[in-house]
Amino acid sequence: MKSFHVHLYAVAIAVAATSLQDVHVKACTAIAVTKGASVDNSTLIAHTDDAGGAASDLRLVRVPAQDHEPGSKRAVYNIKGGYPRVVTSDRGLHYQPVDDSETGQTQEYSMPMGYIPQVEHTYAYFDQDYGMMNEVQLSIGESTCGAKTVGWPLDVPGGKNLFGIAELTKIALERCATARCAINVMGTLAEKHGFYSEDSGDMAKPDYGDSAEALVVGDKHGEVWVFHLMTGKDHTGAVWAAQRVPDGHVTVLANGFTIREIDLSQPDWFMASTNVVSLANEMGWWDPKGDEPFDFTASYGFADKDAIGPLYTGRRIWRVYDVLAPSLQLDARLGSFSQYATYPFSIKPDHPVETYQIMDLLRDYYAGTQYDMTKGLAAGPFGSPVRWSGSPGGVTGGWERPISMYRTLFAFVLQIRSHKGPDALGGVAWYAQGAPHGSVFVPFSCAQNTVPESYLLGRQSKFHPQSAWWAFNIVNNWSLLRFNAMSVEIRGNIDRLQTAAFALRRKMETEALIESQSVTITDTELVTRLQAQSNEFADLVVAQWWQLAWTLIGKYSDGYMTTGEAPKQQMSIGYPTWWLKSSEFASWPGDTFKPKFNKQLLKVDRETTQGFVREAAKTTDIELKGQSYPVAFAWVIIGAVLGATMLALADKASRRIGYNAVA
Repeated sequence: MKSFHVHLYAVAIAVAATSLQDVHVKACTAIAVTKGASVDNSTLIAHTDDAGGAASDLRLVRVPAQDHEPGSKRAVYNIKGGYPRVVTSDRGLHYQPVDDSETGQTQEYSMPMGYIPQVEHTYAYFDQDYGMMNEVQLSIGESTCGAKTVGWPLDVPGGKNLFGIAELTKIALERCATARCAINVMGTLAEKHGFYSEDSGDMAKPDYGDSAEALVVGDKHGEVWVFHLMTGKDHTGAVWAAQRVPDGHVTVLANGFTIREIDLSQPDWFMASTNVVSLANEMGWWDPKGDEPFDFTASYGFADKDAIGPLYTGRRIWRVYDVLAPSLQLDARLGSFSQYATYPFSIKPDHPVETYQIMDLLRDYYAGTQYDMTKGLAAGPFGSPVRWSGSPGGVTGGWERPISMYRTLFAFVLQIRSHKGPDALGGVAWYAQGAPHGSVFVPFSCAQNTVPESYLLGRQSKFHPQSAWWAFNIVNNWSLLRFNAMSVEIRGNIDRLQTAAFALRRKMETEALIESQSVTITDTELVTRLQAQSNEFADLVVAQWWQLAWTLIGKYSDGYMTTGEAPKQQMSIGYPTWWLKSSEFASWPGDTFKPKFNKQLLKVDRETTQGFVREAAKTTDIELKGQSYPVAFAWVIIGAVLGATMLALADKASRRIGYNAVA
């Protein structure tokens, strides 16, 4: 019976894989490292935002802390893709309406879908597609998942739900200092007002593969939780569960649920909605009379029908765990299934984890493994790790899904530390623009009030020479012309600037701690200093990345590598031998070459050249009568050499030019 199901599954993969590249276009990866698993007792929350298929708002926005009048209401919006993500006067300067230079019109206010009671005080936080990190170090990373339910927002016909994950994460950061508070706030609001995924598709064609959400949530008290959220029965309400990650462990979310058995008698380790078990029983997704204990993912997870479930999700989970705990010898081929677990919820790394290791994991495209994206025919002659999405035109197949990919809009590693004193020192948002394999993570204090102007400029539809995002995006795109060569230079610059970033942050923290012990420094003064130093460095990185862009554009153009203005400072570095053998080069010219035409051309060339030699000899014979013999003989030699040279050139032109391949 088992082999029969395996066969059916294989058939399903073959049938459905043709759509592999057009789904999960907003899928993201999230990693969490507990403080006991890190080298310096930092809690790390990491995320790649792999937006795609629709334009996105590129801005990193700082939403300020605010006080609110008693009885105030908090507006709730449908945070959609595109620019601007929201227009409102209640979230600071950068979300207020402005005169749009592109359209020539003033932006219109976004229409709230509803309101909830506002609290007296809200924290400041970094905001992008989702809320990231607030001023008291509460941090969130996101990954869209599939589920057996689906829902839609109130502002579409038939929609029944008020909250998407974007607004829930923002509200959690506004109101909470702990992970438990954040989960309770998000879960309670979703249950009461209904939850929908921003990627649920339309009602005529629901997208169950993107209808749910998973978060990693960390706080300065050392707790890290995994939170799963989906719509409830009849496309409304919510079902959710949360599990705490053991200290000393690392966990990863890669577009699939990971929580299995839950024990609500242990509130320090599990939390869930009131209907978490009853709905599964009611819908027939779990049988309480059976032998199996309640399994959240088996009950509610998306029923995988193609390669997305097993490999799209599983390969990234394997990669993170295998890099950090190779001693486990996990099998990369297992994939990920809702019905049963193939990889653990969390793992203990073989060695304490460094912050830079998580950054490098976010930059990963399986280099050095059998799944290396820079290898094979699809990587092209220059080893590109990029595989574009789009319709496969009826061809069955798929690509590997790496952690870093071309449509990664931004990435971050949020560093949480309670032992560093004030939150402004302990909390660091390491933020990278664009695909992280070609980007630098710059440090911002979790308490600073502004970010550099370059992080607020630019749109995807129009190149902007002052935009931080465009600086990294143009380098990433230009590198695809000859990735194997340019990536070496890019990585060298990444390492140099990333090292400088860590050194700067250490210096900033050391100076601040020394000063706080010897003289009085207010929290405001500390934030101002950290903000100035962080923003200055971020501006430096952007400026140097623009310099790198112009250098690469000049150096690698028209198939040449040009390093200077001397003739020998430009060279064609060609194609690799293996690719030439695999391409039309090795079989050219085939039946497109007709030697008889070449002989006719060669005959004309020879006759012309020989005629030139005869004329030269006649001239020499005439001149012999009036000149000495040595001079005349010299003219004959010159004529013969010139004639032979022209014959050689004619022969060379008649043959295929040789090619010096790159090994």
